[in-house]
Amino acid sequence: MTLVLFDVDGTLIDAGGAGRWALDRAFEDTFSLKGVDSRSAGVVFDGRTDPLIIEDIAAHLGVQPSDLAPARGRLEGHYLERLKGRLAGEKNARALPGVADLLRELRRSAVPYGLLTGNIERGAMLKLAACGLDTAFEWGAFGSDGADRAGLGRLARDRFEARLGRNFEPREVVVVGDSILDVRAARANGYRALAVETGWTPREQLVAESPDRLAADLSDIASITTWIVTAA
Repeated sequence: MTLVLFDVDGTLIDAGGAGRWALDRAFEDTFSLKGVDSRSAGVVFDGRTDPLIIEDIAAHLGVQPSDLAPARGRLEGHYLERLKGRLAGEKNARALPGVADLLRELRRSAVPYGLLTGNIERGAMLKLAACGLDTAFEWGAFGSDGADRAGLGRLARDRFEARLGRNFEPREVVVVGDSILDVRAARANGYRALAVETGWTPREQLVAESPDRLAADLSDIASITTWIVTAA
């Protein structure tokens, strides 16, 4: 049996920039600021966890850790409220090519799968719901569980082992992601890495990380499913 762990943004869906927009607005709401623009500030989102992204934005804005810590709950609340509104209003979030069909095939083949994402859990589910995928996922590990992607990879595996009542050898776990940090998180745990070019990482950077497989997208259902099941 193989366990498949999916990243969200750039791998399963494109949320049309709603996450970055909502987090910028959440900082404005929480700290009474104006004109927050994490993109122009050079804050990197791709492949990173929400806790680390939040710390970077706070540092750019001059928000001290002692002020950020007690405001985390309010900040996340504002973020989720803004994210929900943006996704409902813009309606441009979409599932990426092949995703729905691949998940359907994994279910048909009785291959367990879940999420391994830097998004906080509620944020991930709002994004997936906007693309009709929220009911496809029950378990996983999220940025709300911790800041370290490799650690989240171990947590996701532990949760599946506990729920399914069986152990997974590292090579029986596949991480599917669009960034070099997804590949590195897989490598840190001895998992296999399937990198896709549907995100924002240039192909040459993905190639340089030597993932076990590199695909333009997830639309080659038969080939990808066969590789997932047989390459352990």
